[in-house]
Amino acid sequence: MRTTLLIPCVLIITACSSYGTYTVRPGDSLSNIASRHNISVAELSRINNISNPNHIRAGQTLKIRGGAKVKDSRSNQNQYASNRNYKVPPANKNTDHSVQASSTYTNQPIPKMGGWHKPTQGQVIRSFNPNLPGHKGIQIAGNFNQPVNSANNGVVVYAGQGSGGFGQLVMVKHANNVYTAYGYLSSVTVREGQKVSSSQQIGTMGTSPEGKNILHFEVRVNGNPINPTRYVNF
Repeated sequence: MRTTLLIPCVLIITACSSYGTYTVRPGDSLSNIASRHNISVAELSRINNISNPNHIRAGQTLKIRGGAKVKDSRSNQNQYASNRNYKVPPANKNTDHSVQASSTYTNQPIPKMGGWHKPTQGQVIRSFNPNLPGHKGIQIAGNFNQPVNSANNGVVVYAGQGSGGFGQLVMVKHANNVYTAYGYLSSVTVREGQKVSSSQQIGTMGTSPEGKNILHFEVRVNGNPINPTRYVNF
């Protein structure tokens, strides 16, 4: 039995096909695009052959399952951020084309949440800087194949092999629209849709393209990267 996706009233149906399209805007993330279109991050990644959900760029066209090409009818970027505590930054053709969060967002209030634990043991060797490519999280050095654990209770929304990004990757959705991402894994021990508890193993530490045994760890709120140390003590 075929399931029909209902398109919200803020979208204008412009054509009929098995997939619609959506153009990524500055400030978007795969998670908030998926949420607005009522599909999972995993499905959106699969139908667009996205190996690393953290790497999309402004101006990129995504296929959206739902039987129609859709276009957002809202008139400006600020309406995209009406329910979020950040400003949508303008596109900048002279800098990195991956989606950027406002640099001021790191100082904005975040949901209060307990139950956080380190995702793995080791020293932080790269700090958070959302304005630099590859620095939207932190890097933790350790030993090859050492356990990597979920930093809090949640549900696995992505578990798969990346290419050209952060290797094998797991993403976990927590309460309050908080997400964590775990990259450069040598193995993945969970599946999409699985509930995980804080400190439960989700994989093992792998190797970066530079040959270092590290974990790339990100925390995002409403799709925007924040410094993981705001939740987790290292």
